Amino acid sequence: MQGSTRPGRPGPRRKRGARESRSAPFSSFSGPDEDEPAVDPSRFLGADHPRWPGHWASPPEQWAEEKLATKETLEFVRQAITDLPPVQKQVISLRDVEGWTSAETCEALGISEANQRVLLHRARSKVRARVEQFMQEGSR
Repeated sequence: MQGSTRPGRPGPRRKRGARESRSAPFSSFSGPDEDEPAVDPSRFLGADHPRWPGHWASPPEQWAEEKLATKETLEFVRQAITDLPPVQKQVISLRDVEGWTSAETCEALGISEANQRVLLHRARSKVRARVEQFMQEGSR
């Protein structure tokens, strides 16, 4: 018999509900900037665009590979990763720096596949935005 039918004694559903109310979801530990869009919305055409609503207003700039491989740029990328929120930093470090698979990363951090994808996308977007700014400042 799963639950008690005696009055005053909680059944299995009430016990689980009480237990779950004492824990917090992983998403509640995110920082204040976690709700920011991954890419600046001004980079996209508006919903009122007659032909391509929501498409890139101007596509991301292509960078010369030799400029990306300089010691200064690589150090800048390392610093951009260091400045990320902790969980994003862990995910991008494991996936893009260490070369771990998605499954390995999820298992090591105890996160779902979907959460890992979101965290990785946000981390990559933030690093790319910082690198874009760095490249523009360097080309002036």
